[in-house]
Amino acid sequence: MEDKERNIDLISKELTNHLDFFEPNSDALKNIQKSVGTVTNQMEEIKVSLEHVRSDTDTRSEVAAKELYDSAHHLDALYDKIDSLERFIDIVKQTVNDTSERVTETEGFLMNPINRVLDTIKLNTAKSIEPSDLKLPPMKPLNIYQTSDYFPNVNYN
Repeated sequence: MEDKERNIDLISKELTNHLDFFEPNSDALKNIQKSVGTVTNQMEEIKVSLEHVRSDTDTRSEVAAKELYDSAHHLDALYDKIDSLERFIDIVKQTVNDTSERVTETEGFLMNPINRVLDTIKLNTAKSIEPSDLKLPPMKPLNIYQTSDYFPNVNYN
């Protein structure tokens, strides 16, 4: 505190020299010292306020950065799930298309049973009917996909 008063006194004397006082008047010097002291106190209060603002800003910045980091991690996990879902949808789409083709083939084979019967009768008159003549086209085995293959961590409870 003594350093502060000594600095105020030095500043006041220097100001009186620059303000063209012909003789150092103690009342004028005291007024100048009082003014310099007031300004110094205000500057110290502003300095303390600025330090508080800086501290609060640093704290809030750290919190915001952590929240952004956590949100980014959450989004990465979400994007991974979306990618897995897209792959699963592509597989389901392909399976549906394959099944659709098989249904169309089977419908084509069974669509006109009268023609088949007539063809069989024609064959029958020419030769005996063999079981291979009445066979359906060979069936392809179905691949069964499970959701857990693509979403192993999903809990459906």
